[in-house]
Amino acid sequence: MNRFPSLLALCAVLAYAPTAAAYTTSLTVIASANAAYGSQSYDADSKVLNNINSPSSSTVDALYQVPNAGGPGSYVETYRSAAGGFVTPGVMKASASASATAYAANVASASSRVSFADNFKLVGPSGRNIDLTLTYLVSGALSGTAAASGAVQLSTGDSISFTENGYTPRSFSCSWLASCTGVATFSLPVNTLISLDAFLEVGAGASSYFKSTLTQSSANFGNTGLVYLGIADSRYQLLSGSGFSYAPVPLPAAFWTFVAGLYTLGYSVRRKSCLG
Repeated sequence: MNRFPSLLALCAVLAYAPTAAAYTTSLTVIASANAAYGSQSYDADSKVLNNINSPSSSTVDALYQVPNAGGPGSYVETYRSAAGGFVTPGVMKASASASATAYAANVASASSRVSFADNFKLVGPSGRNIDLTLTYLVSGALSGTAAASGAVQLSTGDSISFTENGYTPRSFSCSWLASCTGVATFSLPVNTLISLDAFLEVGAGASSYFKSTLTQSSANFGNTGLVYLGIADSRYQLLSGSGFSYAPVPLPAAFWTFVAGLYTLGYSVRRKSCLG
């Protein structure tokens, strides 16, 4: 039996090792309440993270209440907003919510953007290209004035993206394809370093100008933004700089428990209030 192909593949695997900066994650979460052009009285909070070789996770919130001349403890307008995010290679979570009580004429808003960058090789026998199936699994819900978008981009020019808002249902776009549903197969070079960049972004806003009831909006994408890479040719292995397999299989419950812990641990409230 000829063992040379196996030995060559093994040598290729050993030759590829993650670099010191194997992957990066980034997060930006913003929340504001009673924001209006020229307003001096509002509450706002934000957090920006850029990490190397570690996940990013944080949450922020904002609350602003307009005092009522009727006495202490009573308010005529209340604005609330909150945003959160978590990101690690292959997994992106983002959420945003906002509300304004009846006749609250200014705006409460929140946004969350998470992203990661990684690289990988399709290691195996020498050749030109093999098929790789890229999946961007999106599951989330919008209500009120909210929107969401995201994309996965490879350095080969192949990509999958999506957009949706309160007026337009979720729509995917895949490079080189007339239509897609978040899954596409591309022909990629073997034994070649390929970079992968992905992001997920959500936003929500609320205002009750001339409205007699509470206004609420939300973008709940807390269990979404999963990126999978699959190859059918068993002669090849997918090796990523981060060490994440990107295998198209459900993540274990223990992983989601870990994520939930980080999501909660990342909570921070750095209130910047000014009552006018």
